[in-house]
Amino acid sequence: MLLPLAERLYRVFYGGLLSRLPEATALRVGQALFRALPVAPLRTLAVDDPRLAVNLAGVRLPGPVILSSMYYDVRILRRAMALGFGAVTTKSITAEPRPGHPEPNLVRVTTPAGPGLVNCNGFQNPGLDAFRTALQQLHHERPLIVSVAGESPEEYRRLVAALEPQADLVELNISSPNTRLVYELSGSPARVGALLRLVREATRKPVILKLSPDYPDENRRAIVPAALDAGIDALNFGNTRRVDEPRLSQRSGGLSGPELFPTVVETVRELRRTVGSRLGIIATGGVDTAANALAALEAGADAIGCFTAFVTRGPTFPRRVHLALLGAIQERGLRHLADLRASV
Repeated sequence: MLLPLAERLYRVFYGGLLSRLPEATALRVGQALFRALPVAPLRTLAVDDPRLAVNLAGVRLPGPVILSSMYYDVRILRRAMALGFGAVTTKSITAEPRPGHPEPNLVRVTTPAGPGLVNCNGFQNPGLDAFRTALQQLHHERPLIVSVAGESPEEYRRLVAALEPQADLVELNISSPNTRLVYELSGSPARVGALLRLVREATRKPVILKLSPDYPDENRRAIVPAALDAGIDALNFGNTRRVDEPRLSQRSGGLSGPELFPTVVETVRELRRTVGSRLGIIATGGVDTAANALAALEAGADAIGCFTAFVTRGPTFPRRVHLALLGAIQERGLRHLADLRASV
């Protein structure tokens, strides 16, 4: 009874209120309400079953659904952990505070595949020092992935060295289409190689490299081989895809939502063939149904990243996916989620 009731309430809330408000207002209202929710009731939505546990780069996640990088407020991160995400990713943190791009920096879109978002947030975040202090208040109820974005390989190294003590895994964002300093890295494999070597020396924590869907040739030819050579532990494919959007202040932004999924699942399949079992893989982009989550895992992903589905489908999304995956395990007579890939 709990899941259908929670889903109905969110559909009424989202369809009747949030989706009718301007995007920026809806974002502020939704975040304020989420921060205000008591943590204990949220824990009742978590699905904790050992069959769902996955190993990502040596870190045990209690489930494969990861909240993607979007929030830096530790109150929101704490509540996302309580909801039962297998891991939670912080917003990408830069060395200095960044105000982000001016509004409008988020718009809703309707695509043939379903509802999506386009954003040009521009890495709004409080900066390294303030975020490091805030993180000390966050209890790791679930694994925490700390995402960083720098202006040079040396700055990535500084960010990782400063934040890795409070992270279970570290993610290097070289793929945001909204910020030139990061986006151009994906087009410069030599700089990426230097970055990866510096970061690998800076931490013993597992390192995830977040790849851009806008640079498939560079990813295939140089960036993935550089990740293997540097000893990077996991790949996250991918980020949002750059599109023109005249309603945004920057006239372009990153598209998220189910329109991305066909490219994501095919790329994950190719990556798994390329890297074998040497690297973990997160499939991010367009996973907004349990069927898509299952398809991504079958294609070779160890875990699934999502953000847009958290907005459009609601806070019960991780529970719904985890229950569906348990059903698939039982139906196929498997013992663990990792056996799904082997059974295909």
